[in-house]
Amino acid sequence: MILLWEIGSVLDKFDVCIAGAGVIGLAIAFQLSKSSHFKNKQIVVVDQEANFGHHTSSRNSEVIHAGIYYPADSLKAKLCVRGKQLLYEFCQRYYVPYRTIGKIIVAHKEDGN
Repeated sequence: MILLWEIGSVLDKFDVCIAGAGVIGLAIAFQLSKSSHFKNKQIVVVDQEANFGHHTSSRNSEVIHAGIYYPADSLKAKLCVRGKQLLYEFCQRYYVPYRTIGKIIVAHKEDGN
């Protein structure tokens, strides 16, 4: 654990400091670490918790959306489909464990609504 009065001297050793170890903070750190512009830079992620993803990032539904709730040609549906593909590729490339569990959608009426 680093005490508050020690943070200044610790952060002086880094070129980039990202506040928050949630989904967005970690995604930013990951992308910066891959960027040629930050190739020789020291990047640190700091968070108020001892581990990552405890606040807003822990309040999501933990599912990968397939875009089925939006009109097929809508931008939102297309982004859901592409995002799903990219997320599965990322998990496979970096050995992030995941489970494909499927989903059953039941219609309320005969016409599918």
